[in-house]
Amino acid sequence: MMQSILIVDDQQANLVALEATLSELDNVEIISATSGPQALSILLKKDVAMVLLDVQMPGMDGFEVASFMRQRPKTRHVPIIFLTAINKEESYLFKGYENGGVDFLFKPFNPFVLLSKVRIFLELDGRQKQLEEALSNLRQVKTSNEVLLKSVGEGIIGVSIDGLISFINPAAEMILCCNGTTLIGQPLYKSVIVSTHKSSGSDWKESKLFHSCSQGKAFHSDVGVFRASTNRMIPVEYTASPTHSPSGSFDGAVIVFKDITERKKIEEKLHYLAQYDSLTELGNRNLFNSALNNSITYSNHSGQTFALLFMDLDRFKQVNDTLGHDAGDALLKEVAIRVAHCIRDTDILCRLGGDEFTVIISGDHAEQASRRVSDKLIYALSQPFEILGQELYVGASIGIVYYPELGKTAGELIKNADMAMYQAKHEGRNRYRVFESDMKSQVEETMALEVELRRAYEIMDFSLHFQPKYDMKTGSIVGAEALIRWRAGERDVSPAIFIPIAEETGLINGIGRWVFETTCIQVRKWSLDYNLPPGFRVSVNMSVQQLQDPDLIELLKQAVVSSRVDPNLLEVEITESLFLERTEVNMENLASIRELGTGIAIDDFGTGYSSMAYLAQLPFTVLKIDKTFVDDVHLPQGSAIISAVVALSNGLGVEVIAEGVETEAQANRLLQLGCVHAQGFFYSRPLAIDQFEALMESGFRLPSSQRLGS
Repeated sequence: MMQSILIVDDQQANLVALEATLSELDNVEIISATSGPQALSILLKKDVAMVLLDVQMPGMDGFEVASFMRQRPKTRHVPIIFLTAINKEESYLFKGYENGGVDFLFKPFNPFVLLSKVRIFLELDGRQKQLEEALSNLRQVKTSNEVLLKSVGEGIIGVSIDGLISFINPAAEMILCCNGTTLIGQPLYKSVIVSTHKSSGSDWKESKLFHSCSQGKAFHSDVGVFRASTNRMIPVEYTASPTHSPSGSFDGAVIVFKDITERKKIEEKLHYLAQYDSLTELGNRNLFNSALNNSITYSNHSGQTFALLFMDLDRFKQVNDTLGHDAGDALLKEVAIRVAHCIRDTDILCRLGGDEFTVIISGDHAEQASRRVSDKLIYALSQPFEILGQELYVGASIGIVYYPELGKTAGELIKNADMAMYQAKHEGRNRYRVFESDMKSQVEETMALEVELRRAYEIMDFSLHFQPKYDMKTGSIVGAEALIRWRAGERDVSPAIFIPIAEETGLINGIGRWVFETTCIQVRKWSLDYNLPPGFRVSVNMSVQQLQDPDLIELLKQAVVSSRVDPNLLEVEITESLFLERTEVNMENLASIRELGTGIAIDDFGTGYSSMAYLAQLPFTVLKIDKTFVDDVHLPQGSAIISAVVALSNGLGVEVIAEGVETEAQANRLLQLGCVHAQGFFYSRPLAIDQFEALMESGFRLPSSQRLGS
């Protein structure tokens, strides 16, 4: 007795290894599938003794396949052995057993163990089939042919040699919703069978069924269509076998059929799953590849160009890491809805996986439309998201290419769009960039810089500069901002270039920790060597990844204790957009930073994220007016904004400081508006440690030539 084993794995090498191991079994047919939908499609048509199922597969994983199997009577009891290479946690194993697995094997598996387990399940399957066969034989002995025809689950129709219906059993009556007597004597091809292809013939003598049966051969169709008495079309699978008279001549046919409506629904669902993302219901990578190739073909025939947008969310990983995958999934659903509202019905929106989305824009003005859509997307995704009770900000970086101008093949378009997106992310995120030919060299330079940054990270080959903060009335130094510097070989690399790389590569937490620890040590030294004025604080910038680190407070405490610095001499600077993302981890860490005695400054204040309604609830001590407003301080709008921020800070009892002050006129106007503290190139660029110490030795004051009113 031949038995079948289905093996499912998306890696061809794994399938080859499994087939080689299982080839030692006798009378066993090995069937392989490279995806979940393909496996389920095979199980619809094929009986198998057991399934060896890989867990980690793209699109539909092994647990989802098992869940589908358990929902169908035919496959409900088929044994499943899960194969996995990554996770041995108890909760993970329980998930497999809950989905119907009978065992787990961990890659690389022991061939002896695998064969031993497989043989056990094959033996159980063989005994089950022997029992079913014995029961079937017993029923056949006790049942006459006529009773059997009337009681089987499949529909049976007898047809005479001239194509007229001569017999119909109760199952056929039920499937076709008819009284069998009304069909007796009726032409088969006018009353029941619906011809779906001209080549099939619409008449009995012209049909493939008649030609096969008249030659003594059975005729089978997987996808036939029968007409019910209500004129409803029913998808069926049927087999027609010839019948013969006592003399042996052909005298008609017996058609055995079954309704496959449910199977068709499942196949359609599998097709949907193969083309669409189950989370967002957008097209997936398969549909995108097909749509992109179709767009290229159409463009080649019509001469009409199209645009491809490649979009990546800017801070999705942080959401997943801090709030969990449920929050990440909820965010992706909301993103999909917002993106869909920004495009036309004729545009094609897909999710490739993770936080990557694509949009194909066709039409006479695809280039202009791509820019308009990108602006709308960036604005829409910059607005806060309410996810599981948390207010989140993400943003997006978008790369744009045009066919055929910026790519002549699907692969080239995808690569160039991805490169343009990467450039947008590298330039500061939350923006779009159209691909340019020199981007390849820029990306290569960035990748080379990443290698150098990793080397520097291993030994923390960085330095700190300190930019003084001044009281503009007295010219006294009231604090400083610690700023990281990196010299790669013979060149200084701007923080605006290497900090985004550090954030993308996950190095930022370690670098940020080094900056804080080094600042603590330096400030402790200054507190011993110099008479620091009252209220003097040195601020340290903190990234979103650092703030969302559950271990952040313990690390800060360790740095403060080990350096023996007074935490009141320190200040943490956080950008406004990050500060207003009130996740549970963020709020707990901010409160703990204040409990430590360290001040908290909101950097870049007023750049568009403010929600004054809850600023009073947050534990900050300083508002830093963004340079863009300082630049416009002589304009009515700029003055009004700065006056409002000063009034707000006075009302909340916090300090206010202007950053980016570059001219005496700006400094004088800021003083008129009530802003006393400032930093910027007008007063001082960031200074090396020895230069900053020289300022402290001169009495913590500006040179008289730089004091206002001098």
